[in-house]
Amino acid sequence: MRMIAGLGIVVLMAMWMAPPAGAQEIERGAWTGTLTPPGADVGVPVTYVVGDTDGALSIVMNNPQLGDIGFNDLQLEENELKFWWEPGVRVDCTLTRQSDGSFGGPCSDGSASGEDGILLMLPPSD
Repeated sequence: MRMIAGLGIVVLMAMWMAPPAGAQEIERGAWTGTLTPPGADVGVPVTYVVGDTDGALSIVMNNPQLGDIGFNDLQLEENELKFWWEPGVRVDCTLTRQSDGSFGGPCSDGSASGEDGILLMLPPSD
């Protein structure tokens, strides 16, 4: 009986510690990509440092003109990466994982202009 109770505790702990079934990981490391401002035809090259801060996913975007910009409230669910950042005004982004492992999608400041910027994140090349 003790062994069954002990096994039950181990199973419960494993279930508690396992990530949700829909959760997927994102590769840690130096990503590359572009930031295309609203209305622009060409993206600006940027790098992304994907890592962990205090046990949580963290991403910092960098460009020599922009400096370091951290992404806030990162949520990775299924194939969607959601976050916001603040380059003077709050910008909300929803990026979708592509078949090649990259993420891309619109970012909006919620203004009436209706034009979104676009972020593209390309995973580290091995």
